[in-house]
This record gives sequence, structure tokens and C-alpha cells, in this order.
Amino acid sequence: MSGTTLTGLRLTKVVDGDTVRVIVGGEEEKLRLACLDTEESLYGGSKPVTVAGKLASQWANAFFGSDDEGVPQGDVSVDIEFDTRDPADVCMTKHRGNYGRLICYVYLGDVNYNLSAVEEGWSPYFVKYGRSRIHHRAFQEAESAAQSRGIGIWDPETNAGGASRDYESLIPWWHLRDAAVCDYRGSGAAALSVRLDHDRIMQAAEAEREITVLCDLQGGIQKVPGDGALIYAGSRSHPFNLWIDDRESAAAQRILRLIETRYAGHGRGYVYVTGRAVMYPEQGQGRTPEIVLTDRRQLGDAPA
Repeated sequence: MSGTTLTGLRLTKVVDGDTVRVIVGGEEEKLRLACLDTEESLYGGSKPVTVAGKLASQWANAFFGSDDEGVPQGDVSVDIEFDTRDPADVCMTKHRGNYGRLICYVYLGDVNYNLSAVEEGWSPYFVKYGRSRIHHRAFQEAESAAQSRGIGIWDPETNAGGASRDYESLIPWWHLRDAAVCDYRGSGAAALSVRLDHDRIMQAAEAEREITVLCDLQGGIQKVPGDGALIYAGSRSHPFNLWIDDRESAAAQRILRLIETRYAGHGRGYVYVTGRAVMYPEQGQGRTPEIVLTDRRQLGDAPA
């Protein structure tokens, strides 16, 4: 099985080991390369810059024929492949991450860059947001090959004496989250996804209908304005909030405890939330759909 492809796209920039820019339909798009999470090479983010991250960026530049600043030397044409076989216009909307970037695989000629980066040891097989639908076995084999050779991030000497990432903790957590995504994909879409079904969530909130939504609570409780608690359960591109009134009440404390111990941080993350969707605020621009939580049973590992 192969995914929907767009061919002959001009590469404009190699940002780092897992991000590039290309021209699609006359517009520059930033691509977040599916199933990759190379270590950081640029300062300013929440993760530490590592030697492996800098080496991954250098390897990416060499792969695509770019200079040290990531600028292609000459015209470089690439193809991109999405992780489903939906029509191209659907993929352009469906396969976008939390920051609006397209999530896809990139090919230079017949070579899948994403798989090559894992095979060369510059990224683990990144399943935090769900495994590859179409290249799962190939990614497993690529990661296994790199680990057996002890190269890249799998070589303790690569980051020796400097910052590094704790894959012994991260990888089991990613696979826990992947299991939740697999359950969702196999459920027949009994629940709405914040990312995939945001328009439908907006419509339900306008009509104040009860819905069940799959969302990600890894960030835990973000704000405690007044007597309440606010959870950002969506993203900048797909806003969706959960609200708890009177956080000192016994019911609210049970909800908060469940979120912090089961879903936040390195917990399961993904949760099904059931309740009446509303818009907040009621008037004005920038309204955000939200569900008010009053009972811990509104949260579950499976659709209600």
C-alpha cells in the first residue's frame, strides 16, 4: 500500500533533521517529516541541543544537497507522500500537525528520506502520535538495523559528555500513546478527533450538542483562573478546551487527580471526553469550543 503523493515539488530549505520546506501549489509549506523526531540542532526550543541533533542536520543537508544553512545548491525536486490514500485536497487538510505543518514522507528520487534517517540512526521510529499506517514494518526494520549497528543516537559516544535524550523512558511512553491511537483508528471513528474533526466539533458547540472527543491531555492542567481549572485539550491550529468549575469540590478533585495521574505528563495522554459542547465566550471573535467537566466518568480510555 502507498499513500497519496504529490510529485515534483521544489525544496526551498532544510530546517533540521526532521523539518523541510517545499513549494506546494505556489505556496511555501513547512513539512514535519512523519515518524521522525531527530534531536535538536537549533536553540530556542524546550528540548536540549545535542551533538546528535547537529549531526542529523548535517546529514540531512548532505542528503538533499544543501549548504550548511540548509539552502539547496541548485534546483532540488522532491516528492511527498501522505499516510493515507485520501484525495490530495483532503490530505492537505487532514495531515497537519499542531502547528499547521504538513505531516508526510519525503522522497528524493526513489529514496524515502524518513526511513533513511531512521536506518542511519539519526532518529528513533517516532510513534508518539501514532505509528505509520503504510510503512510500519519498514520503520521497525530500519530502527532495528540502526540499533544493531550502534550508530547515531544508538551510539553512547555520539552525545558523550553533553546533553542527550532519555530514550529508555521516552520510547515506552510513545508506544503507550501509539496503542491508544491504534485503538482509535480501529474504533470506526466512534469519537471525534480534535485534529481531524475540528469543523464538526465547532458545529456541535454551536448547536450545544453532546459529543465524545478524542483529545490529548499530556500537558495537564494549564490554568487555574478564579475557582476553576482550564485544560487546553487542542492546539493552536485546532483549539478545544476543557473547563472545571469549583476546583475545590470533591468531584472536581477526582477529575483533576485522574488527569494528573493517568493522562498528563508521561501518562496515557489520549483520552475520550464526553459532554455537551459549547462555545466560549458566548459573544465576540475567537470563540473556542469547550466541554465542562463535572464528573470523572466523562473521561475514559474508550468511547462512552
